[in-house]
Amino acid sequence: MQKSRNATIGLIIFIFLYGILANCKLITNFNHTYLYIINPLFWIILAIILKISLGKNFEKQKIKKEIIQYTIIAILAYILTYIISGLIITFGKNPYATNLLGVITNFWISGTVIIAQEYIRYRLIHNVYKKDEKLIAILLSIAYIIINIEFVRYTYSTITALYVVREISQRIIPMIAKNILFSYTAINSGYAPAIYYELLTHLFLWSTPIFPNAPWIMVAIIETVIPLILFLYIRYYKNKKDMIRTREKQIEDENPTSLIPIVILIIIAIWFAIGIFPIKPVAIASGSMEKQLFVGDVAIIKKCNAEDIEIGDIIEYQMEGYTVIHRVIEKKQSKGQFYFTTKGDNNNTADAKEVTEGQVIGKVIFKIRYLGYPAIWLHMIQTEPQIEVEAGK
Repeated sequence: MQKSRNATIGLIIFIFLYGILANCKLITNFNHTYLYIINPLFWIILAIILKISLGKNFEKQKIKKEIIQYTIIAILAYILTYIISGLIITFGKNPYATNLLGVITNFWISGTVIIAQEYIRYRLIHNVYKKDEKLIAILLSIAYIIINIEFVRYTYSTITALYVVREISQRIIPMIAKNILFSYTAINSGYAPAIYYELLTHLFLWSTPIFPNAPWIMVAIIETVIPLILFLYIRYYKNKKDMIRTREKQIEDENPTSLIPIVILIIIAIWFAIGIFPIKPVAIASGSMEKQLFVGDVAIIKKCNAEDIEIGDIIEYQMEGYTVIHRVIEKKQSKGQFYFTTKGDNNNTADAKEVTEGQVIGKVIFKIRYLGYPAIWLHMIQTEPQIEVEAGK
């Protein structure tokens, strides 16, 4: 078959319609049949048809070896980041079945689809002339994203402002980043780098017996930033290969190495925010501690033992469903356990219940004005508390 823009767009529309049908009908009515039979066979058969009908592709890929090398490094960085996250935060039980049968099942359900989809991406992009490759890459990426969003997972009752933010950050933006990367590698190298990246990262998630309990925002950053950095490295390398002397300074300025420290700082900031380190920030959301802590301030909490707390210290302690930051006005010990009486500086009376040492999270060591307003805004749009905020009357 000769290269044809119209035929290629027609195939993308066919894929798009399949995705709509799968989301609206097949998944809801025949969930297991769709997952185990229909979806894998659809992609495998379509890939075979394209291989037979389009014939051999003679596009020369001059930097294929280098792109694969960069991809392997990115995969190792991905796995290492997750392992470090688990070591610093905590590990939990992997939700996937990690025995041999489970890995084989997951490979059949998802692995075969990954291989077929990336082969199809490569063949369709190269089934048009050079000037149309980007258009085909964009259209096919949109189709793939729509297919993988799985609209049937969403119901009216689950859609809240926080839920939308999480889904966009944790699913849609990473899918966009990966499609940018995979389309670029399909144009400049072939289908192998995309298959390696998706398949090996998924195999790690399918087979590891313990799974990092990373917060969703960290997962969103890992799943988005690593593909984007890989894309920038491949683009930088390709431009460097193609550069002429007049562009040498510009190419050096585009080197993405400078992004790596920024990404590391962002991940460290997230670890700090969720309390992995001995100190953590807490947004102040009520006025019970004015004139010491105002709404919108961020209190920096240092983890400590009950023995380290003195009268006059401002402590954070756990209540059912929320935390409180109040001042200690009395400390006593009974049967080897410390008890604290607390009071908000702006309140007329002490808190009704004593605080046990098991409830103590830490004490305030200093504050930052106004920095907590974004966290308070996010808290207000949530249906359930998702951040630790100062509360209490």
